Amino acid sequence: MRFYHEWLGRIGSLLLILGGVLLSSGCDSTDKTEDWFEGGDMKPASADTLQLTARILAAKGQTQQAGFVLDRMLDEYPDRIATYTEGASVLLVEGRVADAEVLLNQGLKVFPGNPILLNDRGMVRLLSGNLYTASEDFDAALEADPVDADFVANAALGAALKGDEARAIELWSRVLPSEEVNRNLAIAREARSRFLPRP
Repeated sequence: MRFYHEWLGRIGSLLLILGGVLLSSGCDSTDKTEDWFEGGDMKPASADTLQLTARILAAKGQTQQAGFVLDRMLDEYPDRIATYTEGASVLLVEGRVADAEVLLNQGLKVFPGNPILLNDRGMVRLLSGNLYTASEDFDAALEADPVDADFVANAALGAALKGDEARAIELWSRVLPSEEVNRNLAIAREARSRFLPRP
């Protein structure tokens, strides 16, 4: 029995020592490049990470910090459409409508005829009260991508605000039920006077 207790004691001590050795060797890992939490190299932020960061900062009202992130996106990722669309969104949050249009123009120089940028610029121009240039952008976006529901709806909006209700009904009917079409027409009729010049 005494031998059995000594044997258990030795086994227990051996397991404790072995556990300590394994634990200390795990903590003293020399390969620190795998995990930057342990001091390895941090990878640069991807375009998607920067885009999400800018969006979150803008949503929190931290537009200056979002602007710094967008400047970095323009420097590092000028070949991504989201750099321009996200940048315009942040500028609009700040009320900088003219600057948003300038940025979208810059994006259209990199991506000529891109329907997303055209559509976004149309929205910015509509916010500026430039109905006819906005409508031109909506029509160009629709021509480039005739099946996108947003492009169809915005081209319909432009037509309705200009008084071309037949075209607006035809376009909206592609993407909306009839009661929504009628509701949109009523809203457009009410808003039309804000865009059209007075006689």
